[in-house]
Amino acid sequence: MAVECTGRNVEVTPAMKSLARQRAERLERHLGGPADVRVVLSHEKHRFGAEIIATHRRQRWNAHEYTTADPKVALALAFEKIDAQAMKDSTKRRDRKNRVSQRLLESEPSEPPASQRKAARGAAPTPPERRVIRTRGLALKPMSVEDAALSIEDSAQEFLVFRDSSTEKVAVIYKRRNGDLGLIQC
Repeated sequence: MAVECTGRNVEVTPAMKSLARQRAERLERHLGGPADVRVVLSHEKHRFGAEIIATHRRQRWNAHEYTTADPKVALALAFEKIDAQAMKDSTKRRDRKNRVSQRLLESEPSEPPASQRKAARGAAPTPPERRVIRTRGLALKPMSVEDAALSIEDSAQEFLVFRDSSTEKVAVIYKRRNGDLGLIQC
């Protein structure tokens, strides 16, 4: 632990140094290791200021606090800001380590418990769940059945939804497995 105290237009008293050392020790408990702390106390016109720069394992936190009352109050408020920043970073780091990636969840199927595996051996395999994916923004172009047939034969699409120009009703033309085209009129 290294605590460096500097004063600009203010004398750094031993009481302020001991307060800075105590608060730095508390900060180190939150961080889990030694930290280098620089404290700069300043006095401008009618206000006191405290600037704290804390570094720990390639991490750096800054806090500035100005008060009109007392340099000790400014020092305490600035250390509270540093404590809050350090706690936020440590909880982020801890949560990031414990988080499981969504890609891993999707790519690796989970192993069912042994009781479920025994029950599944005698039973028929269950098919995977099917998802319904909705498509929005479908433009129904008015065209004849012949135009729709020509359009779907030229494309790689499996089906085409269109508005029949002769009846003004919605129709679907689709490719069948045997190569023919099917027509559904609503």
